[in-house]
Amino acid sequence: MIAVHARYRGREKARATVVERSAEALSGLPGVAGFEVLGVEDIRSKVADAEAALNLTMALLSDGNWAIGLGIADGAGSGTSAPNDASVMATKAVGTRPGQVRVIVDKQSATTEAADIAATFALMAHVLHKRTYEGREATSLVRRGMNQNEAAATLGISKQAMSQRLQAAGWPAEQAGWQLALNLITRAAGQCE
Repeated sequence: MIAVHARYRGREKARATVVERSAEALSGLPGVAGFEVLGVEDIRSKVADAEAALNLTMALLSDGNWAIGLGIADGAGSGTSAPNDASVMATKAVGTRPGQVRVIVDKQSATTEAADIAATFALMAHVLHKRTYEGREATSLVRRGMNQNEAAATLGISKQAMSQRLQAAGWPAEQAGWQLALNLITRAAGQCE
């Protein structure tokens, strides 16, 4: 079982509204069943699998205003508030700094795995936060499944300009980090079962 807990750290005055709208929008991601809204700044969700956890975490990182906790536990704690429940672990993991992902994995010798997952997200957060508006625009289109020619046509630029935008935006690094994070989360979740 995998859960994600996010704490809003942005500067919006209407925090509760931003948090509720974010929970509603993020609930539409594949494998995300919905969110518990916990107070004014916190949302939490159990997710279907490692890929859903990764996509949710990347969406939160892309926004840049969330501190994120990831809990990975065996299925025995499902639906309870037992100490090994993924939701409880995600809540314990969440920090206070926006753009930071902290991880707790429920199994012996899991400290290294949790640290590796958190380090992978730290590297991807760095790539995401260095992006220009044009880079975010370009990566958004290819992330949705468009090839470079289609994305270039949508933006009204040449294929060469699209390629340059993707390179400058760190798209190859994001793809490599995404795959590494998926492998690490899948391995940690599989060993908890």
